[in-house]
Amino acid sequence: MSTTASPERSFYLPFTQPALRDLAFLLTAPAPWDSGSNLSPQRLLGRDGPALLAALEQDPAPLNAWLAAQPCRRLGHYAERLLAFWFQLAPHIELVAANLPVSDAGGRTVGEFDFLVRLDGEPLHVETASKFYLQLGRGPDTLIGPSLRDAWLLKAAKLQAQLRLVHHPAARRVLPAGFADCASQARLAGWFFYSQMLAPQPPLAADQLQGWISPVWQDWPSCSPASRWIWLPRLQWLAPARVRDDTVREQHSLRQELLQAAVPQLVAELLPVGDGYWEEVARGFVVPSGWPEQAALQQLLASMAGCSLG
Repeated sequence: MSTTASPERSFYLPFTQPALRDLAFLLTAPAPWDSGSNLSPQRLLGRDGPALLAALEQDPAPLNAWLAAQPCRRLGHYAERLLAFWFQLAPHIELVAANLPVSDAGGRTVGEFDFLVRLDGEPLHVETASKFYLQLGRGPDTLIGPSLRDAWLLKAAKLQAQLRLVHHPAARRVLPAGFADCASQARLAGWFFYSQMLAPQPPLAADQLQGWISPVWQDWPSCSPASRWIWLPRLQWLAPARVRDDTVREQHSLRQELLQAAVPQLVAELLPVGDGYWEEVARGFVVPSGWPEQAALQQLLASMAGCSLG
């Protein structure tokens, strides 16, 4: 019999258009950790933000056309395209530069500015990240990516270095006028996954969005006997899922299919909301037998040795 797990917190999006839901997620979701310089959703939205999102719900054509102009295959690029659209749309934000590399005198790349904007007239360097980590142990230093090529500790340390990039001597050669030594802030989003729901340790945020971890072959944690399930491909990892009823699956059926997977897979639990649609109430990674593969894990842990957030 499935265990019953009730989410400790929920994050609700009132929109129905898929790309708009992802954009609203990036703008409004709680940050998974405190970088010390987090950019608040309130500043990103501005006074006109709610009305602009409501208008896109009625007519998503501008957003869909923007995405179609440069199709994305990687989740990070997709998230950056969504935010770039917002920075072009929101009247209180002026997008000055995006993905601006910084190289030293020898031509070695020392970093890249995700975005340079004027926010309410203030020059600002904005770093962005949408991350998904599974916790193997009890502390933040055991949070790793499902592919075993990434870890929270590595990302958090790299982010701190990126937030200091405006002060690098080489940055002065590429920064636009008025941006020398400007403020730097991070807009972070994502979900962290735990086999046991423990209170996050700082700098992890107490209100971070969380999911569960379960062996794929066991009954997965479930909120309701009426729940149905879907598999989430990587480009659908951002916002909570909202899907038509002809796409949902029984847990047993989906589990049998995912038993063949060699790496962790993200699944969403859904309940009906009417008009033939189901919405996500919880999500989790189902992991295969033998994961994490020890050689890859040891290589990742070795890359974390001596890593510091200072």
